[in-house]
Formats: sequence, structure tokens, C-alpha cells
Amino acid sequence: MKPRSACGVVATFATVVVLVGFFTAPTAVAHHAIQAEYEMSKTGAFTGVMTRFAMINPHCRWFFEETKADGTKVTWEMSGAGPGALRAAGLVRIFQIGKAYDVTFAPAKNGANVGRVRTMKGPDGKVITLFHEDPTNPLNN
Repeated sequence: MKPRSACGVVATFATVVVLVGFFTAPTAVAHHAIQAEYEMSKTGAFTGVMTRFAMINPHCRWFFEETKADGTKVTWEMSGAGPGALRAAGLVRIFQIGKAYDVTFAPAKNGANVGRVRTMKGPDGKVITLFHEDPTNPLNN
């Protein structure tokens, strides 16, 4: 058996890379379709104390603890735009850990305590819109 040439090894490797990319690309596209993960036609709401804010690609995440009327605690994880979008909008340093926020969100389709954040009303009373339904009307007027 004769040894493989360097060109043959490179060609085989390139073929494998292309095939792996071909078979994994639909999964990556599906991940970024928010309609696949969240009930965009529904809106949930809660008031909770922010426990963590994470700017991790591909999406920023906010973590909250809600205290129900009976005293039980519920934890929430909200997902939003990527870190670059929040930086560009000047929203990186406004979130305050330990403060209460009124949050509206599109709930997860699987019923978990996660959602796609729509708005947050912070401790100063300002409402921050982090997702809007109509891109031609960004202020939702």
C-alpha cells in the first residue's frame, strides 16, 4: 500500500469539515429562531430582584428571584440581545444587582421559568424596551 500524499490528506480533511458543517448548520439556524423557543404571541410578567446579569455570547441573560404572595421563591432566567447590541445602545451599566424589576417577557414553549425579555421597569421607574414586535415602530407607539 502506498503512502498518502499531503494533498490527499488535506482533501480528505476538507471534505470532512464541509460535511460536518452541512449537517450541523440547520441546528445552528434553528437555535437562533426565537419563535422556536418562545411563545411570541403570549406575554408573561413578574416582579423580581435581579440576582445576576451575564453578557455571554450569543445572548445576554438576566437572572431574577421572584417572591410569591405565599412567600415561595421562583427563579427566572431571561434571554435578550447579544452583548454587542446592549453595548451599542449604552445599556451595559444600567442593570443593578439586588434591585427589583418589573419584567415582561415571551414565555418558553416548554413551560420552564425562562423567557425572551421584552421590557424591564427598573428601580428608577424607567421602562427599558429590550424587544419589540414591530421593527418599523421601535418605540411600540
